[in-house]
Amino acid sequence: IFDDWQSYTPVKGLPEKWIGKTTVFKKRNAVLGAISDDEGDEPVPKHLSASAASILMTVMYAARMARIDLLRAVGQLARKLTKWGPTEDKKLKRMMQYLAASGDLRWIGFVGDPPEKLWLALYSDADFAGDRSDAKSTSGTVLALVGPHTFFPLAAQSYKQTAVSHSSAEAEIVAADVAVREIGLPAKDLWETLLQREVPLVLFEDNQSTASMIESGKFPTLRHVQRTHGINITWLYDCLKRKFFSVKDCHTERMAADIFTKYFTSREQWMGALLMLWFRNLRQHPKS
Repeated sequence: IFDDWQSYTPVKGLPEKWIGKTTVFKKRNAVLGAISDDEGDEPVPKHLSASAASILMTVMYAARMARIDLLRAVGQLARKLTKWGPTEDKKLKRMMQYLAASGDLRWIGFVGDPPEKLWLALYSDADFAGDRSDAKSTSGTVLALVGPHTFFPLAAQSYKQTAVSHSSAEAEIVAADVAVREIGLPAKDLWETLLQREVPLVLFEDNQSTASMIESGKFPTLRHVQRTHGINITWLYDCLKRKFFSVKDCHTERMAADIFTKYFTSREQWMGALLMLWFRNLRQHPKS
């Protein structure tokens, strides 16, 4: 739990008024959303690139440990360190105001079931050409240990894909491959060793075309992805056939990995995404 966020808040090179001022953040409905070049607030510095790396790496530590809601924002800014400009200054300011105003958020996990009722839920999602600079997609993954009365998050990641996708199904299949290969199967091996039994791994997918390709092993329009993205869809089909994991349909509004793939402009959608990951505000839910 990130009990004392202030001890991790970087202040080197960052104006002190950015830390204490949360009114701008509150006016924007408390979401990490899109930002334009014509913001109506006071002018922001245009030469923070010298301190940006230190600030972002400090926030990234907090994001990886307990504030996974910051993963996409930090990752997006980290990719701009060598191309820093006024827009990145504004985005960094927005992120720091969000961090200052959300110090009461806690990432909660709970276990209320015996070991024999636990299984692994792997949520995989991707946007389509979300990066306007090069039209590449962003993948998001979250893994949790779940049961009838259990939800304990284990891992999460947000990363930019290495090649341009031609469709949302292509972006989703790339995200699913990485999720199963890098997070799902290694976690399955670990938990089967710990629990001394087979632990089901379920991949939740909100794109029906992607789920169909995994289940059938047929992808006539995506034969290029092994060369462009470095993934093998046949490998996913083979793992599914060997019952290493299963695939279940997930409604888009219940996709827990959605928060790692895109920005939000609606407070209600942002709060809903936080609730799906079991983020709770201590002031609003003191018993949580």
